[in-house]
Amino acid sequence: MCHTLFEEHGIKNGNCFNEGEGVLPDGPLNAAVGETVMFTTALTPTEKPFQYVNWSFNFSKPIIFIINSEESIGPGYEGRITFFPSNAPLELRSLTLDDTGPYSVNIVKDGTIPSGRTTLVIYEKVSNVSKISAVSVTPSTNLPVEGTSVNLTCEASGPVFTRNWMKDGSELTPTDNMTLSDNNRVLTFNTVNRKDSGEYFCQISNPISSDGAKYIMIVNYGPEKVQIKGPNKINVKGTLKLICSAESTPTARFTWFLNGTEIPSTSAEYIKEEVELSDSGNYTCQAWNNITERTSSSAVHGLTVTDQLSGCAAGCIAGIVIACCVLIAAAIGGGYYIYKKKKMSRIQWYDSTNGSYSANSHFLTFYFCWSQSNH
Repeated sequence: MCHTLFEEHGIKNGNCFNEGEGVLPDGPLNAAVGETVMFTTALTPTEKPFQYVNWSFNFSKPIIFIINSEESIGPGYEGRITFFPSNAPLELRSLTLDDTGPYSVNIVKDGTIPSGRTTLVIYEKVSNVSKISAVSVTPSTNLPVEGTSVNLTCEASGPVFTRNWMKDGSELTPTDNMTLSDNNRVLTFNTVNRKDSGEYFCQISNPISSDGAKYIMIVNYGPEKVQIKGPNKINVKGTLKLICSAESTPTARFTWFLNGTEIPSTSAEYIKEEVELSDSGNYTCQAWNNITERTSSSAVHGLTVTDQLSGCAAGCIAGIVIACCVLIAAAIGGGYYIYKKKKMSRIQWYDSTNGSYSANSHFLTFYFCWSQSNH
């Protein structure tokens, strides 16, 4: 085909070059509707004009035709192109979807004919990406409940785009509980659970633009593991404090019961000052989740109110009595010791062997002891 072209324009001994000779960049080139694309060439700029340049679209529709410095612009390209004669690149403006397709150029330069072709793909810009939203959720589309099916749908305008999902900043790896469908447009949780809570991000893109949206999903569940903490025994007039806890999202609301009868308290804490004997019994608390509309009760918490006075128990009192007795005995013993010591200081011993008095005693000598009275 190129030989025929040469002959038509009086060019002899021209060589034909196949696609991919490096004249045009590797394709495809990508651009958006309304933008501008530059078809660059790998030719070295020259001051001498080319004998012949022919740019065409889809191999048959002329864009610009130049021979011996005379140019002709094809229909539909007036005002949309700029040709640079130094090395033959072409600028194409005001792009439309119809500009998608193959582009080729043939050039005559010093008896050779460099040629090449590439492909241009035009996209609409991705815009108006809607926020990812939970849909088809029971009982509420905005309030996912554990155990129900939930869909997250990622919408956007623009053709030929891709969707990629992330969770909490990392690429989403679907589990057996998840399904991606409709070209990743819909993320389905067959039975959502509390571990699925987190931030989901959908990245939508095509080769020339991208956008994304996020949705923070909070899975509501519970109440579960309801339990009461507090004393099992308390004295009359003491202050009673019981605490009820439950695993629940959102936080559960509580109702208290004593021996099966509701008692006044709606918080997690039940406090009563100066309890009476009648406050003895079995306490339970019931947790309620207003989103899941589920309830759960604690195990029975038994409480005994005693009429013992506050203070030491019997063992404590017995210990104090014994300690007091020991102290008293020690005091008596100490006093007797001091008294005895003073009395001994007034005793003299008579040694019958030598007829003398002594203050010392000897085990092997017989002594006579008497007390002198200070009358």
